[in-house]
Amino acid sequence: MRYVFDPMKVHECSKAGIGKPRPEMFNAIEEELEKAYPGRIFRDGPWIYSIAGGVMIQMKVLFASLMEYLIIWGTPIGSEGHSGRHLLGFWDTLLDGEMWYYAEGQFEKSVYKPGDHLYVGPFQARGMVFKDNVWAVEYARGPILCSLPFGLADEILDTLDISTAAQTLGVYMELVGKHWKNDAGPLPLLSLPRKLVGSILDPAGSALWRICRPAPGDDTPPAG
Repeated sequence: MRYVFDPMKVHECSKAGIGKPRPEMFNAIEEELEKAYPGRIFRDGPWIYSIAGGVMIQMKVLFASLMEYLIIWGTPIGSEGHSGRHLLGFWDTLLDGEMWYYAEGQFEKSVYKPGDHLYVGPFQARGMVFKDNVWAVEYARGPILCSLPFGLADEILDTLDISTAAQTLGVYMELVGKHWKNDAGPLPLLSLPRKLVGSILDPAGSALWRICRPAPGDDTPPAG
């Protein structure tokens, strides 16, 4: 299988943001990733919630295909829950804050701090605690579609946040479309159909998340 990203290179690029204030932190990381992977990083996408396994964070998707994704994610207030048990492998570089993980049979927590690089492999699961102001870069490799039910179930069945679920699908469609338009794939005979499907997914996904995106939040109580 030919992959776009190398986990160690993503880790090194991610460290460029450590110690910087937000959003400069994210800009620095995106710039380093663009240098390492020209034409692969999508910087214009939205920040959207991700609610899965009891964990609530927000994320910005920088790349997605059927077998890989790359995101910046985090929370300013902390969260905790279950990682899920996936067919994918996950590499995370912690940028800020502190994360606690534990596995079955582990009686002391694993503590991760900025600059640490952690991995949760296929069929593995972790209990997770994200302390205040946790931000990280995550690269995942494996059959992404198999994990979509985990990523969407809480949003649809628990929080009833259909807007977030639709935005997630829209961004994923858009980025898969961009990838297929720009990458011929491993089978030359399928190159043209792949590009044609990509040319449909890209604008359709973009339209979906833009239509479903709510207005910016305003916590000011209305008068009267």
